[in-house]
Order: sequence, then structure tokens, then C-alpha cells
Amino acid sequence: MTLIINDDKTLKSLQEAFGAQFPYLKIEFFSKLHKPGTASGLKFKLDPTITIGECRSGHAEGDWEIKPEMTVSDLEQGLGSIYGLGAQVFRKTANNNWIETVNTDDWTLAEHNNESEALLQVRKDRLG
Repeated sequence: MTLIINDDKTLKSLQEAFGAQFPYLKIEFFSKLHKPGTASGLKFKLDPTITIGECRSGHAEGDWEIKPEMTVSDLEQGLGSIYGLGAQVFRKTANNNWIETVNTDDWTLAEHNNESEALLQVRKDRLG
């Protein structure tokens, strides 16, 4: 999948494109960048209706190829270093909650997505 990043796009448009490719993951954006293996403070979470241009300091634009074999850390750190966007990936749990992928930033996007899909299927099978 390709994320098209420019100042006129909304954060929501990036979230929707990401979610279409990885339905058991979501990406949230924050006003502050974070280091690998650390959480983003929820008080810094950005409103997804704002444009990319409204929330970042650098204004690099481009098409960024997101591949399933990319790690969560590579995605988050790349969005920060290349495009000035603070991002955090969340994974859906078996209870339909969302958790930050902080302790598993070294997992690929596909691994996270597949793990969540499997857990949700087990739960569904148990509940009948």
C-alpha cells in the first residue's frame, strides 16, 4: 500500500488507507514523536480531522510504500523522521479493545495484523 503524504490530506485519510490494508491495526497521530519501545502520551493525541500540514514541523511530501514486512518501529520512526508525524500503531485485542504495540515494536505489521485476526477468531469460535 502507498500512503500519499502532503499538507492538504487529513490524518483521517491516512488512518483509513492504513486500516484498509491492515484491518486489525490502527494508526493514531500525536503532536510529539516517541522513541522505539515507548508509548505516546494520550494527552498528545491529535484530532484526525486536521490536515497533515496543521500538525507537523517538516513539510516533506511524497508517496511512502508501506509493506506488510515492515516493522511497527520502522513505520512509526519513518513517519517521524521523514514526514514529521508522531505516530503510534495499535492492535485490536480479543476483547475488541485497542492496545499500543509498544512491547512488540519489532514485530512486522503483518505479524500484528495476523495475531489479532487469529485471537479474534478464537474468541468468536468459543462464543459460538
